Amino acid sequence: MTRESLLELATTFRDAAAEDLRRAETADDVHAVTLRAHARLNGLEAQLFADHKVRVDCKAGCGTCCHLGKIDARAHEIFALADWITRNFSGEDRAAALARAQAHAAAVAPLTLEQHLCTVRACPLLRNMSCSAHPARPGVCRIGHSTDVRICERAFQNPDDLAAKGGSHAESKLAMTVASDGTSFAFLEAGLDKTVYDLGSALAEALGDPTAQARWLAGERAFSKAAIAKQEPAANE
Repeated sequence: MTRESLLELATTFRDAAAEDLRRAETADDVHAVTLRAHARLNGLEAQLFADHKVRVDCKAGCGTCCHLGKIDARAHEIFALADWITRNFSGEDRAAALARAQAHAAAVAPLTLEQHLCTVRACPLLRNMSCSAHPARPGVCRIGHSTDVRICERAFQNPDDLAAKGGSHAESKLAMTVASDGTSFAFLEAGLDKTVYDLGSALAEALGDPTAQARWLAGERAFSKAAIAKQEPAANE
C-alpha cells in the first residue's frame, strides 16, 4: 500500500470513531464506540485477506500467540474489555481473571524490555488455549495472525530469538495497524489518555480499581506507572 492510501485508511478509521465519540454520553456509549471500531477492523481484515489471497493458518485452540509476555493496548481497549468481562463473566470467573491479571502484573513488573519481549506467559484471559473474552479482545490481538502455525510454534519454543521471522502477511498487518492507530487517535483527540499500557497489568487495575475508569473519562492517566508498557527509549534519551 502507498503512503497516501495508508494515510487515507487511518483517517477513515479516525473519523468514524470520532463521529461515534461525539454522540457518546455515557461510559457504556464509549465502550460501544471501541467495540464498533473493533468490528470495522475485523471487516478490514476480511477484505485484506480476500484481496491478497492470504491463507491464515490460525485455528481455535492454537493459543501460542496468547503466550507472548508483552502485549500492549490503549486505555479505551482495556476498559471496553474489562466492561465486557464484567457483563459476561460470572462473579467467580471474573475474580479468577482478576487474580491471574494481578499475578501477571507482579511477574512482569521487574523485567527489562528485552526480558519482557522474551517472556512466555499465558495471557490472563487464555482458558483451555482459547481466549475467554474473544469478542472484546483489543486491536493488537485482532491484527495478529499467521500464515504458518509452525512459525508460531518455533517462536513459542525459542522465545529468546527476537530476530526470528514472523508469520503474518506483512501488508495486511501494516494496514490493520495503521487503521487501529487511526481509531486510537480519535480517542486522543477527545482528550483521553494516550498512554500505551501492558495489557495484563492494566487489566488488573481496570478490573480491580473502581476509580480507574472515572479518572480516564475525566482525561487523567487511567492506570499506574507500573502498568505502562515498556518501550524503547527515545533517540535523545
